[in-house]
Order: sequence, then structure tokens, then C-alpha cells
Amino acid sequence: MSEGYRLLEQGERLLAENRVDEAIERFRRYLDHYPDDVEGQYHLGIALYEKGELDEAALRFRRAYELDPEDFRAYDGMALVMMEKGDYFWAVFYYREALRRDPDNPDLLNELGIAYHELGEEEKAMQAYDRALELDPNFGYPYYNRARLLAEKGEYREAVENLEKAISLYKGEKEKLTDVLFELAGIYEEMLDDDRAVEVYGEILMLDLENVEALTSLGSIHLDRGDYEKAATYFDQVIKLDPENDNAYLEKGYALGCLGKLDKELEYLDKCLTINPGNKYALSNKGAALMEQGRLHEAEELFRRAIEVDPHYSWPYYNLACLFALKGERDTSLRYLKRALELDPSLKADAARDACLEKVRRTDAFRRLLEDKNS
Repeated sequence: MSEGYRLLEQGERLLAENRVDEAIERFRRYLDHYPDDVEGQYHLGIALYEKGELDEAALRFRRAYELDPEDFRAYDGMALVMMEKGDYFWAVFYYREALRRDPDNPDLLNELGIAYHELGEEEKAMQAYDRALELDPNFGYPYYNRARLLAEKGEYREAVENLEKAISLYKGEKEKLTDVLFELAGIYEEMLDDDRAVEVYGEILMLDLENVEALTSLGSIHLDRGDYEKAATYFDQVIKLDPENDNAYLEKGYALGCLGKLDKELEYLDKCLTINPGNKYALSNKGAALMEQGRLHEAEELFRRAIEVDPHYSWPYYNLACLFALKGERDTSLRYLKRALELDPSLKADAARDACLEKVRRTDAFRRLLEDKNS
């Protein structure tokens, strides 16, 4: 074997081992010997794509199909680059070019379906997935992608059937199976079937006991259910695995607050804000906790900081409405309440029963706000 081809072989092996920089170096040296070699140009393009150097990757793929216009792989490579750039129109173009050269390739059809889906062309996406499954009924990804499309359309039962088929095909393939299970759990949450969602997240944890995303999802479900002790336990596990996860401290703090442990809630919110001082939810929640303690000036500062972070976040305005109502400043309270309801009309239900707003609830202006269909 010549030195040049040995470099190509080494590059392919290094790329398979995810040693991308070393692979790129070998492919470049190989192309110094054989600048017009399709294999070298294509593999260097793939390595550059893996590194995120998309512009040069595109140049290499373009050179590969100039050298051999009938090699589908270079068009597939160009499509990958376009997908990564979010240019789905051109991704479709290149996938179709690849399929002109290899029309019965289920992988290309599945990827074409994803590109169509991103463009919002759902019917064409489904046709591509269906054709992929005609060619290979045991190909799991098209079932997974069909399910995503069906779920977006609200066709949950059929989506679940597709995911269950994908699960049956991916038994023993941990990474693929985990992805499918997450999608299934998400659909059950959309269906408001939290019991099934909990079961599926439990299956993910059987595959990976330290899966932070699954633990977080379980914590959130139990938080929504009002099972605050169990929710806090899940967020504790997240914190142990990921001590810099500001959201876990936020949610643990919220659970503790709901259990009446106000001082502990503030402790966890402070930990959250140490990690991420701009966490708008923690700023607003801490303000609410301080307001409950009667520390109105400190609370007001936190609500205003939350608004600075995100002027479109409704809760700081609502909390300011409560704060000024407690201070007896009705006009200011109603002004903030109006803004909160403009941003989130669902807060009307909270406003109708919130004890903090008792001093403004009997006013005509308050009633008009709750009756206003534009807020």
C-alpha cells in the first residue's frame, strides 16, 4: 500500500474513532498526493462537517461531485451542511439530487422527510417517510419521524403506535432507544396522561440511572401534581449530578416554598441566582417569597430586575400589582395588573381569588380588567 492510501485509511479510522482533528490532518496530507480523488474530498468534507467547519465542508463536497457527478454521497454531504445551516430549501434540493442517483436509499428518504418537515411541507415529509418504510420496514427512524409529525398535528394515538414500533426495533440500542422513549414520554404529557409519561421516564432511567433530563422531567411532573416532597427528591438528584444546574435549584426552591419552608426556598433561590443572576423565574419567585415575609422594598427590586431581564414575562408585573395593592396604591397596582393580563390573560383566574389583591378587587377598574377580552 502506498503512503498516500495509507493516509486515507488512517483518516477513515480516526474519523470512526471521533478523533476529528487527526482525521482532517490525514485527509489533507492524502489530498496533497491525490488532489482529484473523490474519496479524499468526500471524507475530508465529512470530517470538516463533524468539526462544524461548514463552509469548507461544502467546498469539499462540491469538489467531490464535480469530480464524479454520479456519486450520491457528495450531494448527501451538501444536504447535511444545508440542514446544519438551517437552509432547508437547499437541503431538499441536494437530497433530491442524491436520490436521483440512488432512488431506493431509505436513509436519504428519511432525511428528505426531515427537511420537508422543517419546511412545513408535511404531506411531502410523510410521503418520504412512507417510501423509506416501503423499502425497509425495519428501519426505525422513519417511524420516529412520522410520530413527531403526527404529534404536531394532534394525532397522538397514531404517533404512539409509530413510536412503539420504533422501540421494538431499537431494543438493545441504548442511545436510539432513549431518544424514542423521550419522544413517547413527551407525547403522553401532551395527552395529559402523566401516569404513562412517568412510566416511560422510568424506563429511560432503567437505561441510564443518571439521566438528568429524565430526572428533571419527573420532578416537573410531580411539581405540577402538587407532590412537592417527591418533586424535591428528584431535583436533589439532578443537583448531585449537575451542581451548576440553576433550574434544579429554582424548582427545588419552589417545591420547598409550596411545603411552607420559606427560608429553605430562599436558600435554594439564592443558589440558583449565584449560578445565573439573570434567571427571571428565580428573581420573580424570590421577590414573591420576600413579599410574603413583608420585605416589600427588597421584593420590588427583584421584580424590577426580572422585568429588565425579560420585559415580556408576565409574573413580575402581576407580583408588582400584588405588592402595590398591599401598600394601598390602587392605581399603580391596577396599572401593573393590566400589563400582566395583556401578556398572559390566563392570570385572570389568579387575580380573581388572590388575597393580595383584596384591596383593589372591589373597584370598577378591576372588574373591567377581568372583563376585557383584549387582556
